[in-house]
Amino acid sequence: MEYKTTPQFVKQIEGRTVTGFAGVFGNIDAGNDRLWKGAFKKTLTERGKRIRHLWQHDTMNPPIAAVRELREVGRDDLPDELKQSYPDATGALLVAREYLDTPRGSEVLAGIQVGAITEMSFGYDPVKYDFEGEASKEIQIRNLREVRLWDTSDVNWGMNEATLASKAAVPYRDTGIADEGTAWSKPGLSDFTDESFEDLSDGEKRRIAVHYAYSINMPPESFGDLKLPHHQASREGTGKAVWKGTAAAMGALLGARGGVDIPDADRSTVHSHLSKHYSQFDKEPPDLKLIELARVARDFDPAALKAGRVLSAANIEKLKRTLDALNEVLQAAEPEEDDEKIAALTANVLTRLRLAEREMSNRQ
Repeated sequence: MEYKTTPQFVKQIEGRTVTGFAGVFGNIDAGNDRLWKGAFKKTLTERGKRIRHLWQHDTMNPPIAAVRELREVGRDDLPDELKQSYPDATGALLVAREYLDTPRGSEVLAGIQVGAITEMSFGYDPVKYDFEGEASKEIQIRNLREVRLWDTSDVNWGMNEATLASKAAVPYRDTGIADEGTAWSKPGLSDFTDESFEDLSDGEKRRIAVHYAYSINMPPESFGDLKLPHHQASREGTGKAVWKGTAAAMGALLGARGGVDIPDADRSTVHSHLSKHYSQFDKEPPDLKLIELARVARDFDPAALKAGRVLSAANIEKLKRTLDALNEVLQAAEPEEDDEKIAALTANVLTRLRLAEREMSNRQ
């Protein structure tokens, strides 16, 4: 899943119902994407009643508002403030939502009313898109022609040129693939340019970022913002995807080499990005659920059983199967000489599971 954010252009607030715009057509955002009018037409027809309005795209908690109206509108329906901010806007996605009378719903509504919450976003999967501009150029525009909408959300920050700083899963780009046996090593700044990072233009920083799956800021503020490289480093355009780099990036997402520090909310988008490269190499990517289950397994503490918590034998068996699958994926993602390090990633958890089994046996 990917996310797209705009400032909170409120058309009307009536009681607990707020009408605003979740996406703008025609403008090019900070991720070099342009959303086209009609992109939501099919998804609204097929699954419009399943769209939820959330806070920060949090799918693990109930919605904060009920969606009352969701439709595309043309430029004539846009408020003057939005048209002034986006002179090239051709329309937008209008969303009217009634905030729930709950602590979170009331908190977000109050934030909107006083101007403390000023951005709104939507979660989507790109369905039909094309690229504008040569891949060898500094900037390549992705035209989003059709998207599958999952949610609209109020957010603190998101991907938009008005955002001061935004964490961003880098959009997938098909720049070709290198031979599957191509060697891989983590690139350094000198592999992309002879200049210091601070002296680079925002466009050049974004060009380098496309070689990665995640950036703490977009455009990145430092070379250290960039995480999960998997394209051949290039001094112009974007290099080809490398299988061993893609597998290593997926392994890091699953916890290899200490894992990668990115927000949980962005892991599904990064997984989607890397999975598309897996498809390019005719490989089957690990299921996203494995990432979540692996985190549960690594965090499991058998000492909790002594505190009165119950973990059934069936659940213990599920955790063991998860660890076996995790170990298999990590081995595929890491060089053979690191097998001992990979085993160490799960050995301590396996030990804790044995302790849990022993604790359960003692209770019987």
